[in-house]
Amino acid sequence: MKWNFHDLTVAGSSNHTQLMDAWKTSFASRVKPANSADSADISIQLDVVDEVPAQPAGEPQFSTTGDFLHYYVYDDQVTAHFPKFGQLYLDLATGTTTGKVIEAALNTYGVLEDLVAISLSPHLRRKGYFLIHAFAAAFEGKAVIIVGGIGAGKTTTGMSLLNAGWQLLSNDSPIVAKEGQILSYPGVLAGYPETFARFERTAHLADQVPEMAGRKKLLVSAESVFPDVWLDAAPIAAIIFPQIEQIDTHTIDPIGKPEALRRLLPHAVEQWDKPMIPRHFSILRQLSDAAPAYVMRLSPDVLAIPTALAAIL
Repeated sequence: MKWNFHDLTVAGSSNHTQLMDAWKTSFASRVKPANSADSADISIQLDVVDEVPAQPAGEPQFSTTGDFLHYYVYDDQVTAHFPKFGQLYLDLATGTTTGKVIEAALNTYGVLEDLVAISLSPHLRRKGYFLIHAFAAAFEGKAVIIVGGIGAGKTTTGMSLLNAGWQLLSNDSPIVAKEGQILSYPGVLAGYPETFARFERTAHLADQVPEMAGRKKLLVSAESVFPDVWLDAAPIAAIIFPQIEQIDTHTIDPIGKPEALRRLLPHAVEQWDKPMIPRHFSILRQLSDAAPAYVMRLSPDVLAIPTALAAIL
């Protein structure tokens, strides 16, 4: 399969039908099929194997917390080893990724999407596109990115904006390009049933979850709930760092550009990719220079979030 990804052509292949179907579903939101004769700028092959490949010899140059992922970096040759799920081999000089994963990667929430993003993002950086872990939406053509860790209220804030008619750029990984442009990145909406239940346009989705199903996130395509919701690109207008608090009304307080940049860094820069850190830092500084940043303290009144954010735009 080949996709048009902004001005790039991305090729994807797999030996496993279920993996390929899930990949196509995830990409269907924003990435259109490309002509099979088009040459690929980035190529990714993810095959399913019986066992996780052996971990490379020696110590990794970088490891994430929780033993989720280890990076072994040798110039342009990078191995990303997932002890529980598989291994990716990235050739940064040629823009190719070859992965071998076990079936658990298909059946564990969010892992396949992570594998695709990790396969893509180093190659995208070398072509001037930088992912950031955030929710991105737009109001009247102006982009807002919502940046925060687990439990900060990022998904709830984003869902409230879509419920109010804002457009979507990305649920999880918008692309930051030059001069503060925010570009779309494909994917599905993901949230717990109680999050969907809080909004009129998505409450019916929570009703479909059996009571004994456990606390699992729902995965739905945004366009199936909000027709014509996707936007391809928009200039940045505000950077929001939400945090949930027990207060009566939302408050939005401006923060300085150095503090905004400090808060952005852990959600964007991959420490193992040392040659790209200066360019990545420069892109994030352009982003923080291009738009004001705010800490938004969230009250329980989620329906009032869009009005509060529209006011600062």
